Amino acid sequence: MIRRLPVALAIAALVGADLSSASAQAPFVAPEFYNRTRPDFGQTLPMCVLPDSPTLDLDRRVAEIIAESLLLEPKIVVLDVNMDALDHEGIWPDVLVHLSESCVGMVGTKLIDGYLYPDWLIPTAPYLTAPYVLISNDGYGSLDELPEGAAIGSPIYTQIDGQLLSYIATGAMPGARRLPYDRPELAEQLLEDGAIDAAIIWAPYLSGANAVDGAAYSAIGTVEPLRPGTQSLGIALRSSDQMLRGTFDQVIDVLDSDPEIGRLKQIARAEDL
Repeated sequence: MIRRLPVALAIAALVGADLSSASAQAPFVAPEFYNRTRPDFGQTLPMCVLPDSPTLDLDRRVAEIIAESLLLEPKIVVLDVNMDALDHEGIWPDVLVHLSESCVGMVGTKLIDGYLYPDWLIPTAPYLTAPYVLISNDGYGSLDELPEGAAIGSPIYTQIDGQLLSYIATGAMPGARRLPYDRPELAEQLLEDGAIDAAIIWAPYLSGANAVDGAAYSAIGTVEPLRPGTQSLGIALRSSDQMLRGTFDQVIDVLDSDPEIGRLKQIARAEDL
């Protein structure tokens, strides 16, 4: 019941703690469940968001614009799930229930190349691509500027974490140590305690909703030479919504014409820091 797509999904809940950390494969779900008819939402377009998303304001605005473009009333549904009580199946069952009963799409969904993706979900085009950055208290402009034996905080279960591990393995950073973290608050604490020299963090966690404390770091650099060094967000839909995805993609393609979207993207990319 699983296929590999060019772009696959993980929910943007905790930094790095996406669905790949919960299980190597998605749980089996009978087709008659995920293909069942949704409730009649009338003249509204309910869209789910995650309460702790660092891009929450942008996610909401994207949902509103999509609804308005379809001449529907936007309705924001905050995903009702205890992120601290997930079992080995991760957040998938909760997402499926919400997409079948409460909302049409899950806004704020990470798009991850090569991830094994359950066949009851399909992604839209990305509406945001934001960089990972390097934060420190010593003015490091990139990974290559870190001293020998540096300790680097890295978001666990992310592509950028895998890239860092591979780069360290080449010997390009003699003595470098990777310290994985599962939430941005931990990276902040490690920096404040002097346990790490720098941390790789997704830019929205520096300036968006639920941002980390700016007092924890004094400099922002790049993750060069790691590539691509970015993370994109899209919208998760049920696989039966192929036509709807096409409509959503058309709206996403022209989102930048909205001034508020431009402002929120600038915040998410930490361009003013």
